[in-house]
Amino acid sequence: MQPEIFAAGAVLWRPGEDGPELALIHRPKYGDWTFPKGKLKRGEHLLAAAQREVFEETGIKPVLGRPLAPSFYDKEGKLKRVDYWCATPAAEEAVDEAVDPREVDDLEWIPLDRVSERLTYERDQPVLEDFSREIARETVPIVFVRHAIAMSKADWFDQDELRPLNQRGRERAQQLEVLLAAFPPGVAYSSTSARCLETLLPYCAAEGVAVTGLPEFTLGTSKPAQATARLDEIIESGKPAVICGHGEHIDEMIAYTSGRLGTTVPVGPLEKGEFVVFHTAGGRVVATEHHD
Repeated sequence: MQPEIFAAGAVLWRPGEDGPELALIHRPKYGDWTFPKGKLKRGEHLLAAAQREVFEETGIKPVLGRPLAPSFYDKEGKLKRVDYWCATPAAEEAVDEAVDPREVDDLEWIPLDRVSERLTYERDQPVLEDFSREIARETVPIVFVRHAIAMSKADWFDQDELRPLNQRGRERAQQLEVLLAAFPPGVAYSSTSARCLETLLPYCAAEGVAVTGLPEFTLGTSKPAQATARLDEIIESGKPAVICGHGEHIDEMIAYTSGRLGTTVPVGPLEKGEFVVFHTAGGRVVATEHHD
């Protein structure tokens, strides 16, 4: 049976005096205590929905960490799937005006060892268990993006490195602005080709992140040893990073990073505009995810 209803949310947590504290919301319509989540709007991406729903139900902008196991349950005869992420608050203060009291009338930060007894639904327990398997801490994402769709080579009569995105590619770059902003901001690296730089431009402009064009990540000018040395630097820095490159190279960089961090390659060749996220902690991968 395939899901017919899709939703997204997060296990929002913060450090407390005696360990992690998790945010649970109370919904007056159902009289329940649960994690913030909600249904996707038509055409909405899971990452965008998770950010929006958590903010609307808590007034807190979430910074997403590793993905958690999805929850499946029956909703009026239809199978519903809810995707969750670990998340931390982007700021200390909540925006109370963002929350409709008819939807959510209370939020409490509960110590981790008391959350299980406060949750109303049994279906939320596996989500909590998945969260608890990994010691609660902020993970560091390394994101690999294949550039969005560019103008056809047949329609471009200048240097290939200057070939820009087409209309569909620019639309995808605008979508990536929202999706990449789900994760902690860090540093951005790109091939020096226009189509790669343009893919990250909306995100970098919105988040105030500088993008560095690197010849070693550029088609036709890169040298494998230089590219892997640069990846080693990025991994060892322990800082969040977004890397945009060409299909010919981005899959090799993903494969190298997988081996370097001791995990399997999370996906086959990326299509244009797709991205992979390695969530790392303590020099190892704790989760990966792929988004088209």
